[in-house]
Amino acid sequence: MQLAQAAPLNVLAMGTFDQLPVNVHCVTKGQKFSAVFCDETTSLGFEELVRLRGDAAHDLFPIYWFGEGAPPYVDASYPDSRPQSLHEATRDAYAKIARIENLGRKQVEEDRELLNLLGYLVSRKCEAVPRWAPNNKRLVEYTELRPEFSSRSLLMQLYRKGLLERDFWRKTHQCSKCNSSRLNVAEHCPDCKSTDLVEMDIVHHFSCGHQGPQDAFQLSAGGRMICPSCEQNLDHFGVDYDKPGRVQVCQNCRAVTENPITIFECLDCATLTLSDEAIQRDWYRFRLSAAGQEAAMLGQIPVTSLENAFGGFEPSKDYATFTALLDNGLNTAQRYDRPFSVAVMRLASDENDRDGPNVAFGTAMRKTLVKLLREILRDSDFLYAAGNQIVFVFPETDAEELQSIVDRIEARLLTDVTERPDYSFEDWSGRTFRDILQGVRVVR
Repeated sequence: MQLAQAAPLNVLAMGTFDQLPVNVHCVTKGQKFSAVFCDETTSLGFEELVRLRGDAAHDLFPIYWFGEGAPPYVDASYPDSRPQSLHEATRDAYAKIARIENLGRKQVEEDRELLNLLGYLVSRKCEAVPRWAPNNKRLVEYTELRPEFSSRSLLMQLYRKGLLERDFWRKTHQCSKCNSSRLNVAEHCPDCKSTDLVEMDIVHHFSCGHQGPQDAFQLSAGGRMICPSCEQNLDHFGVDYDKPGRVQVCQNCRAVTENPITIFECLDCATLTLSDEAIQRDWYRFRLSAAGQEAAMLGQIPVTSLENAFGGFEPSKDYATFTALLDNGLNTAQRYDRPFSVAVMRLASDENDRDGPNVAFGTAMRKTLVKLLREILRDSDFLYAAGNQIVFVFPETDAEELQSIVDRIEARLLTDVTERPDYSFEDWSGRTFRDILQGVRVVR
């Protein structure tokens, strides 16, 4: 396309630009624009980018930087704003805007951010690549994505829906208090938690059998070690003594240990977290899948199945784990005459719908239901989701308590979900193990 023949490009100029190309129409803040030109005097952070979306022709408007200090997420940067640089930026903007306009218009407002992220990957022909970011508490950023699109949570949601593919990159750990990943890792004394540990040899005196760290053996005038137990000289290695291993000696409390504890110290809030108690976070490089490309072009996020909707929700079990826990729970309740409740939430559906029986299970209902279940379910409760139903198991729960739980779920769905699909609850508490599994298999 010749720039002179192209339709005028509405550009929001943030900075000082003496002369823009003839086919560029400069607009001011508050007017509709398709692209942004900015220079090194501009502050373009997360909040400003989100604010600009209100005046943009599309949320994915391209950004061009002229001068030093360009953020990594801009569509292109140039060392100056000479005419050649401006013409190159304008030409690139036309190409990006054409790809953006080919994207499907979102059909559901609640899918806006998911579709924006997919659309960004499509229109920029890029991947979501993680990078180390020491200034970020999470320690990792997807720096090539615009800040409002670089959410790990959104990327994981799209992956679970099959719209992105991923490759493992790194694993980080989090502070137990503030969730920062800026942690110092060190070995600590088990007794006083000091990090002032010195590794030294263990000395074993053959004659009396005494064994201890080397600094506990005094030195004679001739430089030979003296056993602190029997006070004999240790003259020859292999004859009088040997060194069977090494230990850590705390210089603060003098404790001796072969297994110092590893602790993460948070650089942001100074909280100490045991290594085996620190939450781990996996980071991935993401790329579009064929389904993700299609979703972006259609402007529609596929409806999530019940099985995937509860992915990562700890009480949700796979079929084998569910059956094992159910069998054990029923046997225990019968043996000790304890209350034990099983309930099923079944979503109504049109069996002729080609999208399957879960087409009505939308994002709003999924989020509300998962949030509610996090509040209600105890550590002993669990569920299995498949087809168009969710089977809940509540050990130590009688009929009255079960009804109270069902009432809470229905009340919250009524107030928090605008367009609720038809559903019903059934009490399966009186069924046998075999009958419950038969009911599950019907929709598996």
